[in-house]
Amino acid sequence: MNENEQVQPEEIHEAIGLAATYLMNSRLPIKADNLVMVLRAQEVMATCSRQRSVLEATRQYLIQRRKKPL
Repeated sequence: MNENEQVQPEEIHEAIGLAATYLMNSRLPIKADNLVMVLRAQEVMATCSRQRSVLEATRQYLIQRRKKPL
């Protein structure tokens, strides 16, 4: 990923949705901690650097929101 490329909000939204879908299919509660866990696992398995960047940014977003809600 280039230095000037940023992760778009739509990409974060999609990554959260996919992680939530995985949790629902696994019958696990959809909580921030579980979403972060799934995103971390997906990040480790991702082969595309762009996808890894999106997953990392999504994890960081969730961690920040967990510490400082709106």
